[in-house]
Amino acid sequence: MLKKLYRIALLIGAFFHMEAHENGQKKAAVLCTTQLVADAVKAVAGDAVSIDILIQGEIDPHSYQLVKGDADRIQEADVVFCNGLNLEHGFSLKQMLSKHPAVVSLGDAVYEKFPQQILKVDGELDPHVWMDASLWAQTLDVVAKRLALILPEQEKLFYSKALEVQQRWLALDHEIAEKMGAIQENKRYLVTSHDAFNYFSRRYLATDEERKDQSWTKRFKAPEGLSPDSQIGPYDIKKILNHLTQHRIAVVFAESNVSVESLKKIIAVAKMQGVKVIFADEPLFGDSMTGERMKVENYEALMRHNCEVIAKYLNTYHPTS
Repeated sequence: MLKKLYRIALLIGAFFHMEAHENGQKKAAVLCTTQLVADAVKAVAGDAVSIDILIQGEIDPHSYQLVKGDADRIQEADVVFCNGLNLEHGFSLKQMLSKHPAVVSLGDAVYEKFPQQILKVDGELDPHVWMDASLWAQTLDVVAKRLALILPEQEKLFYSKALEVQQRWLALDHEIAEKMGAIQENKRYLVTSHDAFNYFSRRYLATDEERKDQSWTKRFKAPEGLSPDSQIGPYDIKKILNHLTQHRIAVVFAESNVSVESLKKIIAVAKMQGVKVIFADEPLFGDSMTGERMKVENYEALMRHNCEVIAKYLNTYHPTS
C-alpha cells in the first residue's frame, strides 16, 4: 500500500511539474544515471529539457550507492534514463529506481528488441552495450519516444534528431570496424582491466566466422569481471597469463576509471616467467567518460579514442616470439 501511495504521489507531482513546463516556467527535469546515458539523451533532446547526471566523473557506476541529496534528485525527475542490464546494481540506487514511475532503461530496451545480441558473462547480462556503436545507436529511438511523451509538441523534432544521430553513430560503427579490420588478424587481441570490452571485441576485433561460431571470445580477456573490484586471485592471473602467451600478446590496456593493480600483478608475474608485456601509456575509456587528467566530450569521442589507442598499440607492438 505504501509503495502504491508513493507512486501516486510521484505521478501527481510530475503532473504539476509538467503544467509548469507548459506555462514556460521551467523545463522538464530529466535525470540520467551515467554520463554515457546523458550523452544519448542530450543528442536527441538538445536544450529542450534540463538534464542532470547522477554518477559523475571517475566513479564506478556498477556499485554506486546513493549519497545525500540523490534520493530527492531521483524523486523530482519527470523521467529517469538509466543504462539497465544490471549496470546500476548498487542496492540503494536499484531500490530507488524501482520506485520511480518513469524509468527508461536503454540497455533493457535493446535487449527486448535484439535479445540475441546481448551478451552474458558467467551467467550475467553484460551491460556494456555502448561498446558496440551499432547497438547503442538503437537506444536513440527509445529516448525520442519517451521525450515525446513529456513534450508531445516536439515529437517530430525528437524523432528527426534521433534519426540524424543514429545515422552518424552507424557511420562511426563502420569507421571503427574498418580501422580495426585493417589490423593484422594475429594482432587483434585485447586485454583490459575488467569485462567492459566484450561487445567491442565481438563487433570490431573478431572475424565473421568467429562471430558465427561464438569463438570470438578468444579476442578479449580481463582479470576482473563485469563489475571491477581489483580483487583477483591466482586463477585470474593464470587465466590472463595463459591468454597472453597463447596469443603472443605484447600489450595490455588500463581503463580510465579502474585501478591498475590487477594488471600490475599480472605483468609482474609475466616478467618473472620471461613473458614480455607492456602497459599502453594511454588508458581506454570503459565505464566512464572521465579519468585521471583526461576526459572526452561525448560518446563519439570516447569510441574514437578507444579505437585510435587500440589500433596504435596493436599495430606498433608485434606479438611476442
